[in-house]
Amino acid sequence: MAYQRLYEDEDLENQVWDIFSKGNDPVDAIRKNNQYPYHYFLSHLRHDLFHWYPFKKEGRLLEIGAGYGQLTSLFTEKLSHVVAVEESESKCNIISKRAEDVTVLVSDFDKIELDEKFDYIVLCNVFEYAKSFFESENPYQDYLNYLKKFLKDDGVILIALSNRLGLKYFAGFREEHSNQFFNGINGYDNEDHAQTFSKTELEDIIKSAGFSNYKFFYPYPNHEFPEVINTDKFINEIPFTGVNKYSREKILLFDESTVNLSLSKDNLSQYFANSFLVEIRTTDADYPSDKIDFVKIGADRQEELKVYTTIWSDGKVSKTPISAKANEHIKRMVDGSKYDIGKIKCLDAEMIGNSLYYDFIEEKSCEYMILDIIAQNDKEKFFEFIDEIYDALFYNSFESDEYATEEFLNIFKVKSDKKFHCHEKSQLDVILGNMFIIDGVFTVVDYEWFFDFPIPLEYILFRVFNYHIYSNKLIREFTSFEEIFNHFNIDTENIKLFRSWECNFLRHIINRPPFTRSQVLPLDNVEKYNQLKKELDLKNKELKKKDKIIKNKNKEIGKRDKKIDSLLNSKSWKITKPLRKFKAILKKDD
Repeated sequence: MAYQRLYEDEDLENQVWDIFSKGNDPVDAIRKNNQYPYHYFLSHLRHDLFHWYPFKKEGRLLEIGAGYGQLTSLFTEKLSHVVAVEESESKCNIISKRAEDVTVLVSDFDKIELDEKFDYIVLCNVFEYAKSFFESENPYQDYLNYLKKFLKDDGVILIALSNRLGLKYFAGFREEHSNQFFNGINGYDNEDHAQTFSKTELEDIIKSAGFSNYKFFYPYPNHEFPEVINTDKFINEIPFTGVNKYSREKILLFDESTVNLSLSKDNLSQYFANSFLVEIRTTDADYPSDKIDFVKIGADRQEELKVYTTIWSDGKVSKTPISAKANEHIKRMVDGSKYDIGKIKCLDAEMIGNSLYYDFIEEKSCEYMILDIIAQNDKEKFFEFIDEIYDALFYNSFESDEYATEEFLNIFKVKSDKKFHCHEKSQLDVILGNMFIIDGVFTVVDYEWFFDFPIPLEYILFRVFNYHIYSNKLIREFTSFEEIFNHFNIDTENIKLFRSWECNFLRHIINRPPFTRSQVLPLDNVEKYNQLKKELDLKNKELKKKDKIIKNKNKEIGKRDKKIDSLLNSKSWKITKPLRKFKAILKKDD
């Protein structure tokens, strides 16, 4: 194939091969090279796109364009038979090293020779290149038709790709395939090897290929490093307001979270989602994924704490271990749900199999209630509301300076002799997004961090707001920790202590590569940057071509040197030496 897919590079491919052929830790490579392509090809967080998906264990999966096996290793864990297709032998070698029990096939994507049928066909960041590898007037719809012959009667095609009208592109992220700002939004001017689509455009392609049953999932912040998987049911009810932790160069035109919140109020978020994961079905029957309305993934943790949360269409919420090592974590959550925190109640939960289940709450969370208050710019109402949270949290507490037990210090590390309020048992997940008001009572769901020893409530109050102040510009511009602490007569000097406790707590639970350091470019440099980027890309292509020519020439020279050495050391060469001298003398006389 004459085109190059996202982030692929010969040098990087060689590094990936070295890592997996030598059994090295890919996270170490990411730490040494904290750039987006390394995260893209090496991070275990890429699996979050499909951790939650209800694959049949006995199912058969065909992955087209498996790249360097970044998803293949997950598929081989979840299904009994996986075939990965790539166009180069070098990629297939990496996939074989990276994923156990995978069948690899070196093939062009339009010339796949397989007699078997599959339950699932997966294309992640591949479908957008169809016009480069499938010769047709309508390459996208015709390629979907081409794939039908590999599907079982009830099989599905799973396509993951960016939305041409994704909010991130309006906010100032470069279009990945062209490396240009606003290129996709402007209709891919002068782009001939790849293109993504809006939701409506993608639906038209699916329908024109003869498929009538399909479901859109919306991975946020994107399909490469998703934290949540939303659906049409909840995309405007539970809008994503988090931070894109893994990103490339950007210009900062506006805050994505704030704008997405506005779009959700007008029921428009589905059209401006950054990415799509589309399940295209061969029949009109119901599919297991129809029961899934929302997923939140917690895979950036220690193995024994990895879980994902699912909101089901029957009104239940489940928390499921990603790893068998996390089974005990789920059991602790069920035990912790039996305890109240002051006047804050934990919603009742039960174990079914290895998963925890509780009822889904239709009411707005306290996070969205506070965002509504902030939208009205009503400080008085804001402090009235958080006064209620404070009173409920601190109810029936006691003051102590003896909370720094061995168990406490094992997690939070830093000792303090200051007196704080405590309960005998502690629940750290009392944050705004997990808190609801049910029948006039503050009620917490998603209560993962239960501890049977005292933890200062002033720190827990800090946690109530910490994530939201960090991740949401609206809250950050409306208030501050200093203002909140002053309101409750809590010494603001404690903020530094609480931040150190929070950092140590996160180190205790988190296991993920470092965030990328994405460069923010000044707006007035965009046009100049685009032009320079084009010129640089052309120069790099020329240099790579010249580098290949030089390498080939060096190989030829090496072969000639070997022949010359062989000739010089041969007996026939030494015997004819006088004749060569005589011939040279004759040439000179002429």
